[in-house]
Amino acid sequence: MKVLILFALGLVALVAARPSDIIDFEEDHMEHEQEGVAGTAVEGEYSWVAPDGNEYHVKYVADQFGYRIVDDNVVPRMRSDMPEAEEDDD
Repeated sequence: MKVLILFALGLVALVAARPSDIIDFEEDHMEHEQEGVAGTAVEGEYSWVAPDGNEYHVKYVADQFGYRIVDDNVVPRMRSDMPEAEEDDD
């Protein structure tokens, strides 16, 4: 009986410690984490190692405004996305 009570308390503590985790998946070559309230608003990130050995990552938000990537190293940045270099007036 004591073991059953300790087991139940352990489960409650585990659930209470991570209430906002929706996905927490990790393998040798990829991982995906997501937190928030499913169906309302979540934020997360996923990463993987490509066959060529490069590691890629994507951080995102999904909410009432849709799915938006907030940071990644997958798609090369366009010149118009980069800050302009300051010109020297010498």
